[in-house]
Amino acid sequence: MSEKERIKTGQKLKEAREYLGLSQLESATELGIPRSAISFIENGRRKIDLVELKKLAKLYQRPVSFFTGDGEMKLPKISELTGLQRATKGLSKNDVREVLKFAEFLKSRSSRR
Repeated sequence: MSEKERIKTGQKLKEAREYLGLSQLESATELGIPRSAISFIENGRRKIDLVELKKLAKLYQRPVSFFTGDGEMKLPKISELTGLQRATKGLSKNDVREVLKFAEFLKSRSSRR
């Protein structure tokens, strides 16, 4: 994994952890590693092995491919986008970002079934 890929994976791990409201310490405790290791992983300064990545993926309720970028992204249908656009009209930019994060969470959760 290149440094650029490590940084991108780390960012995705951090976003998933924060979305679930977990602290770095809680994640580290689940993995049995120091909290600083989670920080280094999220900043791309530490390599993550497959076993750790699988454990984090399970903890964060996402498939491993979500973090590695190996999963194929499918675009939604136009009718789905129109409904989503109507539903989010009038929301703040932060609220729209949260809706998008939730949609990604739902998509990754359903792909594991």
